[in-house]
Amino acid sequence: MRPLRVGRIGFANCTPLYLALEEAGLPGVEYVEGVPAELNRMLREGRVDLAPSSSAEYLARPGLYGFLPDLSISSIGPVASVLLFSRHALEDLDGRTVGLTPASATSVWLVRVLLERRLGLTPRYAGPGDGCDAVLWIGDRALREARAGAWPRVYDLGALWHEATGTPFVFALWICRREAFEADPQGVRRVYRALVEARQRAYRTYPQLARRAPEAAWMGEPELLAYWQTISYDLTAWHREGLRRFAAEAAALGLIDAVPPLAPLPVEEV
Repeated sequence: MRPLRVGRIGFANCTPLYLALEEAGLPGVEYVEGVPAELNRMLREGRVDLAPSSSAEYLARPGLYGFLPDLSISSIGPVASVLLFSRHALEDLDGRTVGLTPASATSVWLVRVLLERRLGLTPRYAGPGDGCDAVLWIGDRALREARAGAWPRVYDLGALWHEATGTPFVFALWICRREAFEADPQGVRRVYRALVEARQRAYRTYPQLARRAPEAAWMGEPELLAYWQTISYDLTAWHREGLRRFAAEAAALGLIDAVPPLAPLPVEEV
């Protein structure tokens, strides 16, 4: 049987999990690197079996995928790396041009939910460029832009969602193709258990991991540690309620047909 192909995001928010996985060891898997939008496409095309991928990808194609229990990439309030940089106050973006990163479907949907559903605005959307009145960046690009301080206003989308709903925002789920789970349920279970152990190891050893993290070279260890502490790698009932609310808002915008089932794969039953 071929090894499971596991997606790997090279953003700072995933670094502690992957470093902890390396320490524990996980034989029998093949890592495939990409940004969230690339991993979405590779999951869709069957070139990756399992990945920390955009929650929007699962919501749009629940028949193709399942997701692992207990695990996500979320924020409970500010996330620090999903940011809308703006020349204007949010309420003044009606009719103005908002540039959208091509790297993440979930964050693009979230901008639309916040601007259109929550504030009742109708911006114009485009790719990110110099002529934009506001630009959405995610991941390390967002962290670097925030450090540069070139924009007069910076809005943290995790904070805006939490202020509006009181729930976490689930940016990514550990998504698995259903056919991959059916073909190798024990392999998926082994990866799941390794990920849970890696998460707990990461929570316990952030300072040691920060000394090894490549991002420390440009962020510094204290700032990197503070950033990691904004990330929740859990998927509790509270997280799933936040995901359900996001799905309902996406459905209201016509981004998905309906709120799909939010029950995880039965990995502990195989």
